[in-house]
Amino acid sequence: MKRAIARYGVRSIPGDEKEIITAFRRGEAVSGPAIAEFENHFAAYHGVDHAVAASFGRMAFYYLLRALDLPPQSEIIFPALTFWVVPEMARRAGYKPVFVDVDAGTFNLNPARIEAALTFDTRAIVPTHLYGQPCDMGEVMRIARKHNLIVIEDCAQAVGARYRGRPVGTFGAASFFSFQMLKGINTYGGGMAMTNDAVIAAKVRRQAESEPLQTTVELVRRFAAGIAARSLVSPKGFAWWGFPLGAAASLFTDDDFSKYFWERIRPLNQFPKSYHRRFSNVQAILGLRGLKKLDDFNRRSQSHAEAYTNGLHRRRSIRRPRVISDAEHVFYQYCIYVSDPACTRRRAIRRGVDFETTHVDVCSSLPLFREFAADCPEAEKTVAALQLPVYSRLRTSDVERVLGTLLEVTSDLLPFEDNAKASRHSAVHEMRAN
Repeated sequence: MKRAIARYGVRSIPGDEKEIITAFRRGEAVSGPAIAEFENHFAAYHGVDHAVAASFGRMAFYYLLRALDLPPQSEIIFPALTFWVVPEMARRAGYKPVFVDVDAGTFNLNPARIEAALTFDTRAIVPTHLYGQPCDMGEVMRIARKHNLIVIEDCAQAVGARYRGRPVGTFGAASFFSFQMLKGINTYGGGMAMTNDAVIAAKVRRQAESEPLQTTVELVRRFAAGIAARSLVSPKGFAWWGFPLGAAASLFTDDDFSKYFWERIRPLNQFPKSYHRRFSNVQAILGLRGLKKLDDFNRRSQSHAEAYTNGLHRRRSIRRPRVISDAEHVFYQYCIYVSDPACTRRRAIRRGVDFETTHVDVCSSLPLFREFAADCPEAEKTVAALQLPVYSRLRTSDVERVLGTLLEVTSDLLPFEDNAKASRHSAVHEMRAN
């Protein structure tokens, strides 16, 4: 059987398991010197003064919001397309999320839409560098300076990305990162807050270090679950479960079963216990290892993306991602539009290649944010996007297989222009029939 290719890949380095076991044996799994070392190295990599590790990227953001001490009910601008938990953290902190539409070609916040959403109560903007592409930070910062707004960058998916030669996370007053298993640096959970402001950093640190330490049992469970999940999305693991399950499901539905594995969207009026934990020393050890390999990993993903971009340039039924000028995209995801995405995905999984559907949220239309609902048509368009496997663990032959499969399964699809005409013709025919 051909090698099956999962939609997700986990960044890990040979020897990680040995380092984990060694830290436990030394009694330095829970706490130790690696935490401060990782924070210092992470800040130095970005050329920023302060970095503070946290249990989650979302908690790093929550600590930052509380450290800024904004007036109650302040409004904070978010892109309509982002992970639901980020604006929910703002709501939980006592603020009002305001959703602004995105550019459906870049998937990022559209700066041209920001000023229309500003009110007397607007205090901050949270641009999300989605899928590894930097936002247009030149324009975001111009608007922020004009209206005296605080900028907190969401870099969860974009560690190592650059805009005009500067790393993301260094433009605003503060930024936050995620080290969840699928992210650019994988410490099997965790996050980082970053800022040049010593007062903000001190307030964030007080909050982070007031949380209970993780227990040894909690850490064992964390790594056992993480390493097991990593095995499941490996080519051999995926061939045994994901490929047959996905292929079988494609015979009955176009529904993407992966949505049942994601965290349930819900109000976070009370944080789960796991949120109230400190970042551990053994996670920091993995973070240091991942930081050293970060640029190499990103270059591999960029190389894979370049192969897709070059290979798809003549396929009129596919629209490739648009990269803004002055941006260095690190391709956490490679997002395309296809004239028939359901058919494309269905055909591909039957050939052992798994394509992801959009797994971030159009928050402006979620029931969770009903009172903050906004009309964001470009964000709504993005739900039709497909994401190709582009992660750094792929072999060159894997990338060629993904590309070849995509070209094969879209060979008979209508070009976008013809598909649009066909849709209009069908709509007119239906109206006449009625």
